[in-house]
Amino acid sequence: MNVPLNEIEAMVDALPPADQVRLLRILVPKLAEAVLAAEANGNGHGTNGTGAWHEFRRVGERLAATPSPDGVSVTQTLFDTRR
Repeated sequence: MNVPLNEIEAMVDALPPADQVRLLRILVPKLAEAVLAAEANGNGHGTNGTGAWHEFRRVGERLAATPSPDGVSVTQTLFDTRR
């Protein structure tokens, strides 16, 4: 099933923050596994700020810096869902 990325982004934007956090809980381990696999295969270009790890960190930093529409950070939502 191929869904254009812009459609997926729109669906994620429509999710409440708690569901976005649940989605991250699913995606982050998969992304980390993919990054580690790329590193193991020599496609990650090491840990010197290039390649797969760099992109993984960049996305994480962008996510952390992006305010949510309701003013609640993803971090705060994550902490709230753990209570």
